[in-house]
Amino acid sequence: LGRRGKPAERVADEAFDALAQFLAAGGAIDSHAADQLITILALSPGESRLTTTEVTDHLLTNAAVIRSLPGREVVVEGEAGQPGMVTLKSM
Repeated sequence: LGRRGKPAERVADEAFDALAQFLAAGGAIDSHAADQLITILALSPGESRLTTTEVTDHLLTNAAVIRSLPGREVVVEGEAGQPGMVTLKSM
């Protein structure tokens, strides 16, 4: 957020605005991390669940790839561009 010549107050305002937007979205994981985390969760046994601030095309693509793995089920609840929940299960 910061750069040479940018006032610290502006940096703080932008950081606060970004945090407030994230918290208002209602997901535990931001949209950039969710698609990466489900890849890791696909390797863990049992059931895993996460909520995300936004269902992205990357998330949906990674979910489709994980579904092709034997013994894994992935359910993505929510519309693209909206908050959502991802559930991964061992079958």
